Amino acid sequence: MGKSIKSKFCRVCERQTAFVKEGPNHVLHLLLSVVTFGIWLIVWFLLGLMSGARSYRCSQCGSTG
Repeated sequence: MGKSIKSKFCRVCERQTAFVKEGPNHVLHLLLSVVTFGIWLIVWFLLGLMSGARSYRCSQCGSTG
């Protein structure tokens, strides 16, 4: 999985921490798309849409805020 990392203030930890958001592994999905002659592109597209809806989580406590 690809990761996006931001530094934000966590209200639960009460300090500045790294917030992580998981995303699709683009290299793996590209390989699967080539092997399946493009059929996997549908799955890759849907996973990309769903990962946009995920929120960042604190790397220390796992909270979203």
